[in-house]
Amino acid sequence: MLKRFKPDMICNSIYDIDLGKLKEKGINYLIIDIDNTLVAWGEFEVDTRVLSWLEAAKKLGFKICLVSNNQRERVKKIEKALGLPGVYSAKKPLKSGFLKASYILHEGKKNHQTAVIGDQFFTDVIGAKRLKLFVILVRPLKEKEFFLTRINRIFEKRILKYYMKDEEE
Repeated sequence: MLKRFKPDMICNSIYDIDLGKLKEKGINYLIIDIDNTLVAWGEFEVDTRVLSWLEAAKKLGFKICLVSNNQRERVKKIEKALGLPGVYSAKKPLKSGFLKASYILHEGKKNHQTAVIGDQFFTDVIGAKRLKLFVILVRPLKEKEFFLTRINRIFEKRILKYYMKDEEE
């Protein structure tokens, strides 16, 4: 059962994602988590490297939508800073937030030309895999996180260890 939820790629950060290879795979849409994927949890300042990476993705033709379990106020501030649409209170790993992002990106059609990028197995990966989307798991930007996320990380480490062991065999 765990194999069903295995991320398609695991990278240290968004900067290690080969956007050209995603294009070669036919991926044209990106749904990207905010907290600890693009912006450190609890912070509002966007790193200029993130802005450059997003600009490079847009130049390659990717359409991008943000998705977050965080509240409206935070997501709207990040949306404004990045110049991208977003979904707040997404309730990941439920499908609804990803489906709202899909609606924004391609008029509501579930589209398998979509990749989801996020830092959490139990929200980003499981939610996206439930919709059979391509998933890229990145390492969190900072260790400072919501307390429930810190608890989830304990179990996440075991699962990722299992996936890495499976890769070696």
